[in-house]
Amino acid sequence: MIPFLAVILCAQEAPRQKIDVAKLGPQVGEKVPDFDLKDQNGAARNLESIMGPKGAMIVFVRSADWCPYCKTQLVELQSQLKEMQARGLGVASISYDAPPLIAAFAKQRGITYPMLSDFGSATIKRYGILNPLPELALNAKGDDPELKAEVAKYVSGFGARKEQIGMAFPGAFFVDRQGRVTSRFFEEAYVERNTAASLLVKLGGGTSVAGTKTSTNHLDATSYISDASVAAGNHFSVMLDVVPHARIHVYAPGAEVRGYRVIAFKLDENPRVRALPMRYPASEIYDFKPLKEKVNVYQKPFRLTQDLVLDGSAASQEALRGKASITVTGTLQYQACDDKQCYNPVSLPLSWDVKLRAILRDPAPAAAR
Repeated sequence: MIPFLAVILCAQEAPRQKIDVAKLGPQVGEKVPDFDLKDQNGAARNLESIMGPKGAMIVFVRSADWCPYCKTQLVELQSQLKEMQARGLGVASISYDAPPLIAAFAKQRGITYPMLSDFGSATIKRYGILNPLPELALNAKGDDPELKAEVAKYVSGFGARKEQIGMAFPGAFFVDRQGRVTSRFFEEAYVERNTAASLLVKLGGGTSVAGTKTSTNHLDATSYISDASVAAGNHFSVMLDVVPHARIHVYAPGAEVRGYRVIAFKLDENPRVRALPMRYPASEIYDFKPLKEKVNVYQKPFRLTQDLVLDGSAASQEALRGKASITVTGTLQYQACDDKQCYNPVSLPLSWDVKLRAILRDPAPAAAR
């Protein structure tokens, strides 16, 4: 016989799992579901119809109606459309917005890539990226601090609204011609978005923004920034193309355990910009026979990519109001050695002026409502 207490515990509702956007939806190597949706021109679209020669970028947004960060993202994506197509990628966005609203927004903003209406959220649910928090918050009984915190992070700092039920977690899937995910990018806050230009960098591409070349006694470094302009909440990137001089090596992650300084970009303190973990390429092992040690180094040309975020909080947006640009500064730090000696550590100052784009807060055209 099952004890009475066990019966009560089994009958209780299972605890709600905390959201981990990295685990939502199809993962790398998995196939994404097909769909049958209408675009802004009323044309029927499926997965095959949005494909480019090398695949597609599928961008899920919350709404082109009430979400200013989504509107800003959709317009920025249009600005990078030619670069995406040059890489052989088709581009499409998906939201739960009704067809008239999508059509009006596309016309208003000059969007030419397919904006697809998933009215009713069937495709969003099949992809496994439906945001359940608005409905949970609106139906909640009593005070749940964890739910409130998740709503503030993934829905809105002003709480949930009925019209948000059915929206997707915002993110992008890159798929190959067979519909398998090759890369995916989901942010950890509703105000944040990767720019399309920074995604191209993450995929191994370049940038249209001119670089700045600097040389030292040990290496040549060319620094680039992914975006000439950014908006609040944008993820953007700094790239550093480094060419060590002949017979010179600099230290890679793993060498710090032997006391060597690993090459890195250090962002200067800036209350409006934060640095994410640096992305390093694969290194090689240097066998230094006099000391009988093997260390991780870079001896050939390589690229470092430092992802940055322009803070999207309300306080930061207010502080930046009326400003035309922001200056990002930092240093490239490294220690170089050759096969006979190690040189003093170097800190190379770097600086970029980045224009600021306003978040689009215009209401949807009245005709779409």
